Amino acid sequence: MKKALIVSEIVKKIRGKEVLKSVTFEVEKGQLLVLLGPPGSGKTTLLKIIAGLEKQDSGSIYINGEKVDDKPPYERKVSMVFETLALYSNMTVYENIASPMIAEKKPREIIDKKVKEIASILRIEHLLDRRADKLSGGERQRVAIARALAKEAEIYLLDEPFSNLDAKIRYALRTEFKKLKTMLGKTLVLATSDPLDALALGDIVVFIEKGVIIQKTPPVELYYKPIRLDISRYVTGRILNEVVLKKKTEAGRTIITSELDVVISESVLRGLKDIPVENIILTSHPDNTMIEKSIENCDGLKIRGRFLGYEYRGSEFLVFAEYKNHLFKALKYEKPLEDFNEPVDVCIKREGLNFYDHETGSLVR
Repeated sequence: MKKALIVSEIVKKIRGKEVLKSVTFEVEKGQLLVLLGPPGSGKTTLLKIIAGLEKQDSGSIYINGEKVDDKPPYERKVSMVFETLALYSNMTVYENIASPMIAEKKPREIIDKKVKEIASILRIEHLLDRRADKLSGGERQRVAIARALAKEAEIYLLDEPFSNLDAKIRYALRTEFKKLKTMLGKTLVLATSDPLDALALGDIVVFIEKGVIIQKTPPVELYYKPIRLDISRYVTGRILNEVVLKKKTEAGRTIITSELDVVISESVLRGLKDIPVENIILTSHPDNTMIEKSIENCDGLKIRGRFLGYEYRGSEFLVFAEYKNHLFKALKYEKPLEDFNEPVDVCIKREGLNFYDHETGSLVR
């Protein structure tokens, strides 16, 4: 089966600076691929190259198996939503959404049906009769998304589509967006700097940094097994638990030390012996960590700290403990204890541990 999109060895320089460095990836038909990375990583430039709005210095773009490097934007069957919006201010919302279908000479009944379907999913049906120049920033963003998705295209490119929306609407649209994907039955590439967008929406996530593709993986893999420590910190919002260990061999024996008073289970020790680096950072997520008054059996890392408090997060609690200026976090689904500053055990469980090289930040296990 032909790939919906192939991005092959794309290089782009802007004012002498290489902003895309041999970028390569493929997208299957019907997939929603998320380009995730910090601002300035090259996401918007890459989308413009795919759409034909900018020219790469080298490399090629293939859409449905066809090389499109020499095709103008209107021949590529691509629709794009920009982070900076442009609506027809003298038209109503209905007219803005309908405009690409009118240009395609679609029958009126089909236009009306599709406008109302998309407007309902994006929660803007109450705005259909309002002029575009009377909309708020968040409303304009949703109308721009609707108009792009109304256009007949093989691939939809969305550049930070939720960036101008408040948290409540953003959360709701993440929930509804996959309905749109199913309804369209098309391929989408969405660029964002927000890890929550990537984790909630992506079938596949491509992490890009400084114009280089670092990792391409399903979102669950990106969250639980990122190949670099800085990606893990970025994706989790820095709520990881981290423990630094030093390993050395003396007289044939492997000795593990830490600035923390940490009890390491035999199963973790066996894993550490096989790792070919001396300075190791062990990380784990709060959902793989326990903080209790007393924990008898901990298959992993056990630390005695003090209870700092918790945050209520709707369906769960994020619990905090501290030891030697190190903050540890755990998720609980029932209300935790309230004995602030009292001693507690922290257990970071073995099955969710990742091992990173302290010097390079690379995943070693």
